[in-house]
Amino acid sequence: MVDRVKTPADVLPAILRDLRERRGLTQAGLGARAEIAGASVSHFETGQRVPSLDSLVKLADALEVSIDTLVGRAPLEARVDPIFLRASQADAHTLGTLKRVTEALLEGIETDLSNKP
Repeated sequence: MVDRVKTPADVLPAILRDLRERRGLTQAGLGARAEIAGASVSHFETGQRVPSLDSLVKLADALEVSIDTLVGRAPLEARVDPIFLRASQADAHTLGTLKRVTEALLEGIETDLSNKP
């Protein structure tokens, strides 16, 4: 038996769900961001429906990824939260401040974890 090559329609449901969950969005929340019905997001995630090109563009924009990422043709660059991508484009002074704040927050988390029984 020959394995069938997965098509974009095959991989879209899992990628869409993964990206939505990474951003802490409900289906309704993503729908609102993308200006489509939350029920449509549900149908896309279950594979019951395949989004139109217009819906794919709206979903990609709402998730801040490329359409190629949504359909599995490009790596999940969205694994990096968009806030970090935006921060990486800041000027040197702002980037230095963000780095110091992030380091301090992470040190606080590590301290909290090491003090737990």
